[in-house]
Amino acid sequence: MSVRPSRPGIEFRFQAAVHELGSDGGRLATFYIMDTGLNRNNWRVTDRALERALPSLVGKPLSCIPGYRVNHVHEPLRVGSWVKAEKPDGYALATAEVIDVVAWEMLRSGEWGAVSVVIRAYRVTCSFCGGDVTGAPDGHVLSGMGHDVVRVFVFDRVDFVNVPAYPQAGLVDVIHAASGGVQTSLSKLDGAQGPQGASPEPEEKMERKGMERIAELERILETVRAENRRLKAETEEYRGALRRVEEERHGELVERALESRLRAGLARDREAEAARLGGMDDSTLTMLVEDAEGLARRTAAVPRGPRAKYTAGVGGFEEAVEEMRMRLFGHRREAGA
Repeated sequence: MSVRPSRPGIEFRFQAAVHELGSDGGRLATFYIMDTGLNRNNWRVTDRALERALPSLVGKPLSCIPGYRVNHVHEPLRVGSWVKAEKPDGYALATAEVIDVVAWEMLRSGEWGAVSVVIRAYRVTCSFCGGDVTGAPDGHVLSGMGHDVVRVFVFDRVDFVNVPAYPQAGLVDVIHAASGGVQTSLSKLDGAQGPQGASPEPEEKMERKGMERIAELERILETVRAENRRLKAETEEYRGALRRVEEERHGELVERALESRLRAGLARDREAEAARLGGMDDSTLTMLVEDAEGLARRTAAVPRGPRAKYTAGVGGFEEAVEEMRMRLFGHRREAGA
């Protein structure tokens, strides 16, 4: 069972139980925390991850529901703190100093024993395919073909609960510093909380269902967020490509306008004209190209025949006019006209 917190990391919970009560100078309770086997919530941690995470438990609170009830609550009552964590043989033991007298008596009497240890996982893989499922579980985990394998995590907090997720956990010995002696074992390590796989209380079932639903919604939300990030990245990529195309088209239009204006005689300094055209938008450049090319076409259509040449002679201006008339119309002015 897992839920996603507001802080970084995925939150996982599991239940363990008291291993030993004792102290050299105070109320100390040693708990069987977890091992690397698959727990009832269908996830496990690697040996390396457990080894590296143990120091993060020291200093975290040991809590219960206000009124000395068990199970998780948003604002728990702190009854102790963790002072030591170790991994003697593939499993984790942690020792807490119990500062609350009532909680201590609950432990000594055997009324309390199971605890739920909450971790925050930062790397999770699928046991079936090895894929990264930190953001959301894959089909193998959801279908039951695989389970979550936590590879990087830290301990977050510990609460007293009803039923442990690790059946082998249990209350073994009760030792009090004031008495200086060892009391009779209340239960054995292999059967502390009843038969393996014992059904949880109805309220715990409801809690699990609620938390599973929250986890499912959080996974869906994370999937949507991941899709949004992918679409945003694609959009930025498309925008970049579009900018490059527009820049290339603008450059071609500047070059076309420059050449057409040079051919039409509208510009003489290539470098200065290119700099001036580069600061114009595409619509202005298009208009300049059309004007320059139109002017070039009109200039090319003008006839380039021999021009009339006036030469002062005997006949003077009148003779020159008649000569032009002959060239243009093929006849001279009739006499007397």
